[in-house]
Amino acid sequence: MSLLAPRITAAASKHQRCVSTAGLSLYDLCHRSISSTSTPKLAYEFITDGKVSSSPHDIINQDKQTIVFLHGLLGNAKNLRTPAKKLTRQLPHLSALLLDVRGHGGSSGSQQHVQPHNFHSCVSDIFHTLTPLGLVGENSPTAICGHSLGGRIALQYTHTLQHQDHDIQTPQQTWILDSVPGTPDPSVDHVLKAISSIPLPIACKSTLTETLMSEHKMNKAIAMWIASNLKGKSGEHDWVFDLDIANELVDNFADQNFDSMIHEITSGSSDGALDSTIQLVMAGRNKEWKEDIVSSLRSIPTFGHSFHMHKLENAGHWVHVDAVNELTQLMVDGLSNTRR
Repeated sequence: MSLLAPRITAAASKHQRCVSTAGLSLYDLCHRSISSTSTPKLAYEFITDGKVSSSPHDIINQDKQTIVFLHGLLGNAKNLRTPAKKLTRQLPHLSALLLDVRGHGGSSGSQQHVQPHNFHSCVSDIFHTLTPLGLVGENSPTAICGHSLGGRIALQYTHTLQHQDHDIQTPQQTWILDSVPGTPDPSVDHVLKAISSIPLPIACKSTLTETLMSEHKMNKAIAMWIASNLKGKSGEHDWVFDLDIANELVDNFADQNFDSMIHEITSGSSDGALDSTIQLVMAGRNKEWKEDIVSSLRSIPTFGHSFHMHKLENAGHWVHVDAVNELTQLMVDGLSNTRR
């Protein structure tokens, strides 16, 4: 199953583990001065008791815990509304914070984000969003959940917090939804190249759909999904995502040491900090889950203890669409007792 294809229906000191990126260390990226009165870096929405809200005050005032949701490549926060609504209805002690990652949705636009466009920078964006919202210290998110690209960013988020001092606490649980380790599926490159070749502005969604199907040999479901990612009025449509940023983020896939990070996170930190568990959800119909990848993950020493793998047999890559009820139940079972 394509990474992009939806269905329409611990070792070193915290201060020493700094990864230099384009002259700027990971420590610098994640510890720039963040004012509690500054504007959140990323576009966001809250979901509480199954309803969309824009204010964090009810969460803090009602002593609710927060789970952060991160969408996949070329998506946006609204993609995860349904599981977030279902989850917060069944677990009223939880509220969901849905974020548009850099270059996507309401967080689109290269002018909003300085390079490099990598997972470390995405984590910094999250920090620069949680702090102004007051989700620090005891109010820090208790869990984070990401789909596909979002799962990789969620993994980086937890790994960074566990290995560095920060006002934001390490989440108790990290949920990774169908993020396959290693290089992306070839279909991702095909889609990105096709989108890049489309001249702007775009006349209308139907024309774009026909072009993607006839000239780029995409099936109708993928073509219609891509055409849904347009903004602007008729005859003057543009993409809701930033293609340059999307391409740079994809370039980071092969560099992420997925298995090693899972091992470090689930083994706990050297200073005895709270262990964090990882729940990896695999789509049963995603053919990218090769036997060697699954075997490698199951060989991680913490597998079956603080690292768990789940398979939703009838789901494609968009597990939160194909198997939303099964996914929600998994998360309800796992998050029922998460309280700081």
